[in-house]
This record gives sequence, structure tokens and C-alpha cells, in this order.
Amino acid sequence: MKISFRLVLFMLGIAGVVGCATQDMELSNEGFQAISGKNYGQAETSLEKALSINPDNPYALLNMGVVYQETGRLDKARQMYEKVIALQPKDVAEESNTGSFA
Repeated sequence: MKISFRLVLFMLGIAGVVGCATQDMELSNEGFQAISGKNYGQAETSLEKALSINPDNPYALLNMGVVYQETGRLDKARQMYEKVIALQPKDVAEESNTGSFA
């Protein structure tokens, strides 16, 4: 199971455009930073807190999927990715992947 780097960048770009500074987004960003440093334990803690505040935060769900994937919990990773996909309109998902088919 491989997460598209373009999808991650796309979702982070949306976060930057929205400029959302809510607590769940701050925790999601902390989780992303921890993932970047391969500190998956800290990332999981931050992302669990973010998801307890907003269980439908797509950034926290996506990042938690990465944590689960990188720590060998592939079934849980798949569940997180499926939740992210379910939250996104089909046309947005297709648009974000169009370049990968070129």
C-alpha cells in the first residue's frame, strides 16, 4: 500500500489556503512534523488527539494512515485511507490523481 505523495501535498496545500488554525489542525500539523522526523509514536499521540476533537479531519486521518502504514499496521492504515476517500468528493480525488496517469 503506497500513499501518493501528490495527494499529501494537495491536502497540505488545501490546509494552507484555508489557513485553519483550529486545535485539531494544529495537532494534525504536529503529527505531520513528527512523521517527517520518523517519530511515529509522537505522531500517533498528536493525531489521536486531533481525531478525538474532529473524527472527520482528513489531514489527521491521512497522517494516521501513514503512521499505521509505517509501523506495519496495514489493516488500520487501509481503514484511515478509506475514511479519507469517503470524505472527498469523487471529482476532487480524480483531479488530484490526474497527473499520475500522464
